[in-house]
Amino acid sequence: MEISKLNVRLTIQKSVSIQDEIGNWENQWEDYYCCYARVDSRGQSGGEVTVAGMVVDRSDLIFTVRYAPKLKDIATTDCRILFEDELYDIKRVDFMNYQNKTLKLYAKKAER
Repeated sequence: MEISKLNVRLTIQKSVSIQDEIGNWENQWEDYYCCYARVDSRGQSGGEVTVAGMVVDRSDLIFTVRYAPKLKDIATTDCRILFEDELYDIKRVDFMNYQNKTLKLYAKKAER
């Protein structure tokens, strides 16, 4: 892998449960891991579509990052990507034949 292709910065956030001052539990997002990545949209659906009369952005992206031991526990259910002030839900994690060199994160733009 050419390191020079990892030219964008992203943050992987993880959902954690926090107890407030009166004992209630709530979920919050905290920064889990920051790294450089390569972004690719090849082979994925994207663009804007009309749903019920509204224009909705359906951007699907592939983020390729260098492997780090902290990333082996990444899960699609409790992690998301913050990239250029936009949130992306992780749909699939590809460990690239478990060679511990790179991983691909297939993500879809989160609807707010």
